[in-house]
Amino acid sequence: MRKLFPVSVFRLQLITVLFFAVVYSLLSLVNHYNFRTYAFDLGLMNNAMYDYAHFHFNYCTLLQPELKNYLSVHFELFNILLSPFSYLFGTYTLLIFQIAFVLFGGFGVYSYVLSIQDPTSKIQHPVLPFLAQLHFYFFYGIYSALSFDFHNNVIGAMLVPWFFYFFHKKKWKIALLFLILIVIAKENMPLWMAFVSAGLAWLYRKEAVQRNIAILFSVFAFACFFLIIKIIMPSLANQGEAYGQIRISYSALGSSIGEIATTFFADPVRVFKMFFSNHTGNSFGDNYKMETYVFFILSGGILLFLRPQFLLMLLPIFAQKMFHNDFLKWGIGDHYSIEFAPICSIGIFYVITKVYAEKWRKYLAFGAVVMSLVMTIRSFDRSYTYFDRDRHRMYQARHYQKDYNVQEAYDALKLIPDDASVCAQSPFVPHLALRDGIWQFPYVQKAEYVVFSFEENPYPLSKKMFEEQAAALMNSPDWNKVYDKNRMVILKRK
Repeated sequence: MRKLFPVSVFRLQLITVLFFAVVYSLLSLVNHYNFRTYAFDLGLMNNAMYDYAHFHFNYCTLLQPELKNYLSVHFELFNILLSPFSYLFGTYTLLIFQIAFVLFGGFGVYSYVLSIQDPTSKIQHPVLPFLAQLHFYFFYGIYSALSFDFHNNVIGAMLVPWFFYFFHKKKWKIALLFLILIVIAKENMPLWMAFVSAGLAWLYRKEAVQRNIAILFSVFAFACFFLIIKIIMPSLANQGEAYGQIRISYSALGSSIGEIATTFFADPVRVFKMFFSNHTGNSFGDNYKMETYVFFILSGGILLFLRPQFLLMLLPIFAQKMFHNDFLKWGIGDHYSIEFAPICSIGIFYVITKVYAEKWRKYLAFGAVVMSLVMTIRSFDRSYTYFDRDRHRMYQARHYQKDYNVQEAYDALKLIPDDASVCAQSPFVPHLALRDGIWQFPYVQKAEYVVFSFEENPYPLSKKMFEEQAAALMNSPDWNKVYDKNRMVILKRK
């Protein structure tokens, strides 16, 4: 530890990590406390975690109108690994670990950049790696991800720097372990890691052993991707249904992997144009793609053109964003840019370490850190991409406030027994999801209690439909009113 982290830098890192732990907590944990996490996705994850902690599959009642094994929808195994901690941290468990993994990923960036410095350089010290770690912690994709619930691709992305580090150190067993952990984080991770490994093979092409190992890792990741989506996920589905995300989300290219591959070869010009054009016809998405490219380039991504191996690693990430049917996925919001963070920070500082002039290394390193911070600040206030600004702007008072008394809402939720089945409005679901029966309003199903607030977003209903559904339940002879205050209502089935 002393060799990897010199005492002077380790103290600075400790202060830095504590600072970012506080910042990330103010962003993520405060949102959860203020009911700015939702049924999709933290509610889903918490309910799955509850089932895994009780040693059975999660046939999620939130995925209405039909029950589905959660692993057949998203193959995410970290919820299983982290589920025992739910007994300690409750509904905050996944959010706490998400923050911890981001901080851990920063140390991975530091370790890798430190390990690739030229041993003959006069500045062979940890300043440059520490700046790479800062660049990573400032990166806009981390803040947009932490501001919106929990997602397993964040966990997977945070392990990538450590995969780089152990690969570079030729510790193949540990590198393989990290590759496997990334692969099981989410079903799209192995496809990404196939490209990451291919990029490493290109980057280390002059080192025969590392090149060949990287090729094997790439083949292994490709095989895992097809095994998961073609065999494992359908086998876990109710009726053996095929993996549906490709058909639903990428219909502009085709309804299956085969059709998409055919489109790539048959009409490459259209595919290339789709990287930049609005293929949905919805004018609200006109500037989303360009904004992502601008943020990527100005956050230091322009330096990756000097090492296109890193651009190859990001090709599937750009593709899964830009080819999606939902224009919100094209932008810089939510968790859809998190994979850029480790590759950008590592790639940018890989390029900087190869600059011959030491003065220019310092200028480029400090410039990259400053621009990473500037673009993140820009994302808070001025962006085409839609953000819930109250959820995102942790430096404003409204981030810490709601239009109703939050503590009274928590007191009201205590009226619901822990073992009762509940139908709840989206913002209340994550707080009530650690139970067997949980449905998102308006799917009442067999719920014993119903919870909703007229002060919250009516999603997935329109405001008018929400008010009609709420009024129907409140006036129904089948329900007793347990709580009705501050425009929040709790009903109990008679």
